[in-house]
Amino acid sequence: MGAWTDLPGEFLAGVDPAHPHETDMCALMNGLAANRRGQSYLLWAQYQSIAVMYDRLVAAREHTGGFVMDGHADCAARIARQEGISRRKAETLIDEAITLRDRLPEVAETLRDGIASDWQIRLIMSRTDLVDTDSAIAPILDTEIAHLLRSRKGVWDRARLKDMVDRLVFRHDPDSVRERRREALDKRGMWTHNLEDGTAEITGVMSAENVRIAAKAVLVLADSVCRHDGRNRNQRNSDAMFALLTGIAFECLCDQEDCTAVIADPDAVLATVSTQVVIHVVSEPATLSGAPGIGFLDGHGIISGEHVRDLAARPDAFLKPVVPPRIRPTRVEYTRGDATENDDTVIFQGSQPADPYRPTAACADFVRIRDGYCTEPGCTRSSFDCDLDHVTEYDPTDPGRGGVTASENLNAKCRAGHLLKTHGDWIDVQYRDDDGRLVTEYVTPEGVTLHGDAETLEDMFPNLRRIRFEQAAQAPPGPRVLDAEDTPRRARTRLAAKLARRRAERARNRRQREALLEAERRTYQDTPPPF
Repeated sequence: MGAWTDLPGEFLAGVDPAHPHETDMCALMNGLAANRRGQSYLLWAQYQSIAVMYDRLVAAREHTGGFVMDGHADCAARIARQEGISRRKAETLIDEAITLRDRLPEVAETLRDGIASDWQIRLIMSRTDLVDTDSAIAPILDTEIAHLLRSRKGVWDRARLKDMVDRLVFRHDPDSVRERRREALDKRGMWTHNLEDGTAEITGVMSAENVRIAAKAVLVLADSVCRHDGRNRNQRNSDAMFALLTGIAFECLCDQEDCTAVIADPDAVLATVSTQVVIHVVSEPATLSGAPGIGFLDGHGIISGEHVRDLAARPDAFLKPVVPPRIRPTRVEYTRGDATENDDTVIFQGSQPADPYRPTAACADFVRIRDGYCTEPGCTRSSFDCDLDHVTEYDPTDPGRGGVTASENLNAKCRAGHLLKTHGDWIDVQYRDDDGRLVTEYVTPEGVTLHGDAETLEDMFPNLRRIRFEQAAQAPPGPRVLDAEDTPRRARTRLAAKLARRRAERARNRRQREALLEAERRTYQDTPPPF
């Protein structure tokens, strides 16, 4: 069967069935990207057809239909029977097609061009649902969202895409967002649902900060068992949650006589956790003072300025500036030839004086605030639950060769991503582009470059770009003077140096593995077979 000629060629990719193992890894990864763009194009084509059907069956018969079988019902019935889906799903497809055509036409074009995927388009539609199609805000939002989708090369996962759309909606229509928060809080409640095999689930809807506090209490109690407890994390969390809700004792199930677990009373856990807001909220000082603005709630995303002030007004909230208040920063003044450029960037000490490998507490907090999430593409774990990683590896034997402990060379990685970076063959690079945005890229062992995240908290709070944390030896006591003749130049690029170092490490690891395999082979040959 030949290729589908109606689909643009750039959306077609695959594996030759006759020679599946001859396709290299780079072609396979590029094929996945092409197939994803093709799926977006097909969904756009489906929406186009549905929109035309809507015009013929609904708009043209708006005042002629009956009470039961009107044009909308006729259109939904055709789609449902053609696609073999429910009538409700068909009605959803109609709503989405009309929304893209009338309210988000430029965003719809990103779907056509394979830039946005199906779930991304649906998320954008849901986050802009409060914006009236006939309002002056709708075309502005449409243009700005489409521009960011096209102009940024990074990955848009669900959390970062939601944050991007929300901050634009907050900026243009804060009243609608506040109303949406009130409506959402009015819908809070608790529900139960029976599952199979004698189990059931319980769901509670409440404010985001209350969920974080409740979840923290469950984790604190669940993690108080000893290492010999046979339950996995989810099982311990379930038992701990039941203990907190009912007040019964939570016990370690290790069956060890010398168990070292110190199990706190559920009431004591609740009292300890509830005495402070165990979440992080980032916002501008002006927003706290009542000016229009937004905030970022750790583990949740964008929140309104009103929500920020509500959290700040809690008696157990603690307000802390991003920059160290007792440390005098160094302002940077760059001088090149006769031209002097004054920059508002301020520099603080990034590493601990006694251990240049470890960042200061202020530097670590700043990096987590700046990243917001794990920097692994697609990972939405909070940066406050992540490790801090030196993008260019720190060399303890010769720190001058390795990466410095500075905010520009640190980022947040989840434990799995950190281990893959440390023990695997992947390489990541972090730099600022021509627009001053912090960009992260990942290079596979085969050499395929994958872009990192398209949105960071620097895009929400641009003042974060003015802050730098550097090692003490690199934090200048005064203005820097950089003449063109004196400017040091690299013998090779930073990426090339890193690739060379990682290649040497991989070669050493490969030699060790081959030596172990050879030793095992010889041992097997020298061992007589059993009778």
